[in-house]
Amino acid sequence: MQAIVFANRNGNELAPLNQHYCPALLPVANKALVEYTLEDLAAAGITDVKMVVCHEAQNIESKMGNGEQWGLTINYFLSKPEEQVNSVLSRMNIDKTAQALVVRGDMLRSPCLARFIEFSRLMPSKFVHAKMDQRNPAMMMLPAGWKHNQLLNWPLETTEVDHNNSVAQVLHGECFYIDSLAAYVKASEYVINSQDFCVKGRVINTNNAHQSLVVEAQCQLPDLSETQAYGAIGEYTKVSNKAKLSQGVVVGEYCFIEDSQIQDSIILPNTYVGPQLCVENKIISQDLIIDPVTNSWTKVEDQSLIAKSTQETTNYNGIFQRAVLLTLYVLLSPLLLALFLGSLMLKPRKPIVTESVINNEQQPVKAHKFNIKSPSFALLPQVWLVIKGDLNLFGASTKYQNKQDGNSTYGVYGPVQLNFDENTPIEEIQMVEMEFEQSQKPLYLMSMLQKQFDKTNAAIEFKS
Repeated sequence: MQAIVFANRNGNELAPLNQHYCPALLPVANKALVEYTLEDLAAAGITDVKMVVCHEAQNIESKMGNGEQWGLTINYFLSKPEEQVNSVLSRMNIDKTAQALVVRGDMLRSPCLARFIEFSRLMPSKFVHAKMDQRNPAMMMLPAGWKHNQLLNWPLETTEVDHNNSVAQVLHGECFYIDSLAAYVKASEYVINSQDFCVKGRVINTNNAHQSLVVEAQCQLPDLSETQAYGAIGEYTKVSNKAKLSQGVVVGEYCFIEDSQIQDSIILPNTYVGPQLCVENKIISQDLIIDPVTNSWTKVEDQSLIAKSTQETTNYNGIFQRAVLLTLYVLLSPLLLALFLGSLMLKPRKPIVTESVINNEQQPVKAHKFNIKSPSFALLPQVWLVIKGDLNLFGASTKYQNKQDGNSTYGVYGPVQLNFDENTPIEEIQMVEMEFEQSQKPLYLMSMLQKQFDKTNAAIEFKS
């Protein structure tokens, strides 16, 4: 039997954590949220999974892979952010008579899928309306669930289902929607204290007889045997000998904590916490200190307090590419001059169009293009921005960039830049940008440029 896992939330309600994570990849006790659903599917005997993803598709696929580590086979299906379940399923061309499990993977629930599947199979013609902790746990079985798939749309509905051909199932456990910072903290606390979930790592001795501290490999920690600390610490994390951990703490992978006091807090991966810092009931993610109680946060500019703990690796391929492009740019100078003169003859008042765009460092820069119709030639002056390192050669359009998505890379050439204008519906642009992000970009654009040349017979047309 196949399982269809929805992991396409945009996570705006989790700001500012959505700057670093989509909900499906948000670490809960050092495991991505969607991993808990995948573990539950594997325990229920499911082997074939189709995961519905959106703008973070590349990161999710990189993290989850093909599902081999859970004994699953995962294929990915691209959707719009928070696209309705009915719309996604209709585009999948699923056999409406086939049995399949549909479940959200961007929320947390106690392991229950085996019980749900077993109960549903006892009455295949009836829609099983599951409840957990008086909430909608976002799961349904097809084909009986076809008329009720709105119950899996985000935000989740909790309304009663009043149909003669349905039956309720009450599942024991806890259900967390992870729809606020406070809900995220509550879910993390539940996982590190519950026997329902498997937290990665080995248990180390502390002075807490009732709650465990689980530590992953390659960690450097002080002596915690006399502390009351419990929770989870991710791999490759270093905690100073003078640091003090107390009560519930979750520290992600690749963190470095100096002589600080951490109590009842979550330190997300790749975070540096400087000396003499006292943190209580907070979430720290790289340069952000977040108070989940007041739903407020501060971005810290002083890197001696908190900061990203890892340095970006040098992009030697990018440097080589920029050097090659500089050489090519010089060789193309006669063509650039010809294009400028042609544009000047037909548009003497405005041969060059100048606009402000946001570069890949989220800074405004000036971009120029020739005032001609052919976008492939018109955009050639912007190759200079690639040489400078402001943009990629291939990437998303800076004109239609998604401000919520800090992982997009913007480029001179892309399907939007070559084909679309201001009259194109934004929904179509978003879908094309997501498809482009998952593609082999040079091959994708080579095919597109070939179509451009075929359309114009390789002629350069000027705007009238």
